[in-house]
Amino acid sequence: MKLGKIAEICYNITTSYLNLPGNTDIIISTQKAILTTKHQLLDDAFARWSPLNGDISFSYNGGKDCQVLLLIYLSCLWEFFLNTIKGSQYGGNSHQFPLFELPTVFIDQEETFSTIKAFVEDTSDRYGLSLYESSRNDTVKMSMAMAFEHYLSLHQETKAIVIGIRHSDPFGENLKYIQETDSGWPEFMRIQPILHWNLSNIWSFLLYSGEPICGLYGVGYTSLGGLNNTLPNPYLKLSDNTEEKKSEFEWELNHRFENQKLELEIHPNDRAILDTFSNKYKPGWYLTDEKLERAGRLKKTSVKKD
Repeated sequence: MKLGKIAEICYNITTSYLNLPGNTDIIISTQKAILTTKHQLLDDAFARWSPLNGDISFSYNGGKDCQVLLLIYLSCLWEFFLNTIKGSQYGGNSHQFPLFELPTVFIDQEETFSTIKAFVEDTSDRYGLSLYESSRNDTVKMSMAMAFEHYLSLHQETKAIVIGIRHSDPFGENLKYIQETDSGWPEFMRIQPILHWNLSNIWSFLLYSGEPICGLYGVGYTSLGGLNNTLPNPYLKLSDNTEEKKSEFEWELNHRFENQKLELEIHPNDRAILDTFSNKYKPGWYLTDEKLERAGRLKKTSVKKD
């Protein structure tokens, strides 16, 4: 899909969510979170660096946080574009969206789930991403800092990179929404405009958006790491003795944008792994406790069956 078209769609999704009646405290909270993110991007970041000439790149890995941020970022791109042509003597329809693809970096350090790999590829096409994927080499392990350094050597016009990290993530507690990289890293500005979002905000907006999401979230994964260190979240394990409860996001699921069906595709390679597990799991959005979000992440080098 052309970047301008999907940016307009994301603008419509975001505007639709902001216009929702405050049916739940989660929706009200998420609307406030969106407005803060929009302010940080449109009134601050885009005033420092142009998002339409390569100054800003986007860090993307197919996860829920990155996807939510991408939808809102593209929405802001469209709004920024509309503001630049406002008052034009030629009219809005005479102006072409000036960015053909969104410069994007995918830091892929570990062996990746086939589902994630396929989802990143599919959504790269859907969202008009010009995707750089860092290489994984069995003999020479490239650190994240090295991967970004290589990306910047290929995209020297990049001055800032948008990153989908929240305060509840590891090392995220004291981050600011715009800050320089740490020592030992290549120099660029980090734009982190969803630090203030909580897990419920993420699920509410993403499930409402009408967009496809990574299929692993539908089978109990809540935080996606490497293939060898990530399991479904044990707190979502189904029990025969447990009464099935509805999630906190039934309204969003029943009122998805333009009534789009929720797509949750799982690659056959990962389906074969899931079939070896003895337990089944509720979807990832049934868990909203951020302290338990990474409970499926293992420190061991291999994943054991449950």
